[in-house]
Amino acid sequence: ERLPVFTVGDLTFGIAICNDSNYLEPARVMAAQGAVALFVPTNNGLPHGAAQPSLAEEARHVDIARAIDNTVAVIRADVTGRTADLACFGASAIVDRDGFVLASAAPHEAGLVVAEIPTAPPARRRGWDAVRNPAVASAYARLVAEAGPA
Repeated sequence: ERLPVFTVGDLTFGIAICNDSNYLEPARVMAAQGAVALFVPTNNGLPHGAAQPSLAEEARHVDIARAIDNTVAVIRADVTGRTADLACFGASAIVDRDGFVLASAAPHEAGLVVAEIPTAPPARRRGWDAVRNPAVASAYARLVAEAGPA
């Protein structure tokens, strides 16, 4: 029901769990609340026939889009490897606020992914700014109200 942000030391961040990262709104709301990083804990383990390397590529594209759209770093931690029933190629990576992949794990290999990201908020965020363009904010509010609860 809520999309809180957290501050630890100098870092303000939000958390989008797995599939929630596929949607624009959670990241946008958290960035608007001051998040400079978005953590995405993920479990892309799927049955062997359904697991494909393209799922890790899709996750990377989503991370780059969320980073660029909201001027936030995106840190995804995914499972990797195989069990008797599941396989995951792994999509763990760190993407900077400009959409550049700073570090990523190798497919099917456990590892630690480390990179430095800025903790200070950007001077200016990309994307729509409701303060500077109230017509966009009111149109979006109307769309959300018309859609009603999920």
